[in-house]
Amino acid sequence: MGREAEGHAVWRGEAGAVNALLESDGIILRGEIRAKLRRDGLMGWSVEGDDLCLRVEGEPLVLTLGAKEAAAWSKALEKPLPSLAAKLGVSEQAKAWVMGGPAPEEVTVALAGSVATGHEGAALIIAVLRGPGDLLAALAAGQTHGLRVWCVHGKGKGAAVSDADVRATFRAAGWMDIKASAVSEGFTATLYRPPKA
Repeated sequence: MGREAEGHAVWRGEAGAVNALLESDGIILRGEIRAKLRRDGLMGWSVEGDDLCLRVEGEPLVLTLGAKEAAAWSKALEKPLPSLAAKLGVSEQAKAWVMGGPAPEEVTVALAGSVATGHEGAALIIAVLRGPGDLLAALAAGQTHGLRVWCVHGKGKGAAVSDADVRATFRAAGWMDIKASAVSEGFTATLYRPPKA
């Protein structure tokens, strides 16, 4: 989805100027009203003039975005959410070589029927980073076999491998992060591509 707009919000008895972001996993409000609203809790949206009106877990939310932007947000909300497998780009035809682990349940479900037993036949690597050794092994495998690498790791301060650790390690080797995806409440993933020849 990835839309962003300046506007006005009315939410839970408060009103104020906001920067609103529509992401695949929900709506984020920043500014005078701050909220992170999960996508699975959004329902009953409609456009009324300049307003996008919807219910969030049963409570009304009005976002004044302008008629054109409100219509674009409504259209984006109509689209079904992509599965985690689609976000990761894996399928029976594009199998993943899984390293590290154990994988979060969401990754295991997404990869059902799409796992290669090694680099042969793999379209990419899914590296579950539970420690620094997993990070270095993922980079080495990607370098050796020329495969893109999804780095799946924990979120927040308690993560065994942080997003900053992953970025520093891969970028130091000339790799570029090209895509990110939420995995679950506790895990995120970033896709890295090898340096161009």
